[in-house]
Amino acid sequence: MSHQRNFFQQLYLLILIGMVTACSGIVEVVPFSSSPLPFPTSLPASTSAPTELPPATKDNLPFHIVAETIKLDAPVTEMGWSAKEEWGKSVIEWDIPFSEAGWHRNSARLGEKGNIVISGHNNSMGGRVFANLEQLAVGDKITLWDKHDHFFVYQVSEKNIVRALWASPETEKYLQTVMESTDTAQLTLITCWPSWSNTHRLVVIAKPF
Repeated sequence: MSHQRNFFQQLYLLILIGMVTACSGIVEVVPFSSSPLPFPTSLPASTSAPTELPPATKDNLPFHIVAETIKLDAPVTEMGWSAKEEWGKSVIEWDIPFSEAGWHRNSARLGEKGNIVISGHNNSMGGRVFANLEQLAVGDKITLWDKHDHFFVYQVSEKNIVRALWASPETEKYLQTVMESTDTAQLTLITCWPSWSNTHRLVVIAKPF
């Protein structure tokens, strides 16, 4: 069991490092701010592809996401990852859908203990599904629906910006933590920030309400 857990911890970190290649690396987690941060100039080290997981087959997958305070009302689709060449190096990137929110296929399902992870574009990459995510405030409600119209309500408990530059040990630990499994139910939303430069990641964490 410990060997399996170590494998998935490494897998989560590997994939998220790949996600932030467009943000030119990671250096620290800072409290949310509306002020633009400096544009970084270096890219992270290359990564290799993880072992592919089988498609999700259960009915309790996230199917729709709603957050009324930011006028978010969008479909959710299952999302995997792929390897690609960038700046002459092999990197891993999530295949984030263009106009839908993407449920990370190696994260928890609705009604289960664990961390449900969902990513989406915020305009910098073309899509706008999470364009208003930065307007979410602690205490706001987020509702996830499955395809059978069962719904689960979460309340925002934390919001952070991951700044792009170089990855410190503390940042690597944070990046691993936000995507790995949890002992209790949790929802994690991830998008690029700010929309005009795509140099950071905005991470929103919510707990069952």
